[in-house]
Amino acid sequence: MRHILIKVFPADRVDYISHYFLNFFFSIIFIINIPHLNNILFAENKPAYTLLVPKTEESFEENKDLIFSKLSINESIVSVKKIEKQYILEKINKRLDIDFIDKSLIPEAFQIITKKNKRLDIKKENKNIKEIIEGAEILESSIKEKKETFKSFLFLFFLIIFFLIFLFILQKHQIGHIKLFLIKSRIYGAKDSNLIFNISIGYFVFQILGFLTSYFCIYILENIYMLPALYFFNNIEKIITFNLVQNIICIMTLYYILKNQLGKVM
Repeated sequence: MRHILIKVFPADRVDYISHYFLNFFFSIIFIINIPHLNNILFAENKPAYTLLVPKTEESFEENKDLIFSKLSINESIVSVKKIEKQYILEKINKRLDIDFIDKSLIPEAFQIITKKNKRLDIKKENKNIKEIIEGAEILESSIKEKKETFKSFLFLFFLIIFFLIFLFILQKHQIGHIKLFLIKSRIYGAKDSNLIFNISIGYFVFQILGFLTSYFCIYILENIYMLPALYFFNNIEKIITFNLVQNIICIMTLYYILKNQLGKVM
């Protein structure tokens, strides 16, 4: 039994404790920055709604006001803003390359602004407004905030690089402490694959303890301060992704350093 413990945990206690705290603190940082990962991988394109109202000769203004009254009942809608015809003409000219368009043929267009994370039932709304003015329609398109996505990508990129540098320095220092253990293992005929596997298990245990403790701390804080479950129940897919990224990075750097160190031993 003692032989197994030596194989799996050949380094000093301080090395394993430092490895634990590194994973603990960076797990906390990763969890706090879940919104950045959400912007890159999981955020859906925001819906954009445009109301088109064709001009009719009979009671156009009255019917248009009636459509607005119908839309105002919908609690998801914040406001309806008119889109200037000149803006529409510019868009049409860019796409179709037409020199002249009769403005009277262009329907009135309005931008429908909804509450955050709210979507409209397009079929239901279109059915209601078409009963008032034939040909009136709400169009849905999707937009993605590219600037926010780029900022999130940069932030997470540098965060992972920062974590990787710290991890590399720490693990190289830790593996240097067990150089004598590696030499003795080589003398007694131990294979590189077996050494890497057994040593990795020891560090992996403290690695798992580190990020599990950090997730548990966040969960406790949410319950103590009665915060909404921002990180666990609503973001489980993000947590799994961060978990995988963090563990893959740790294991790959440890494998690289161990492989490199074993190449220098005898």
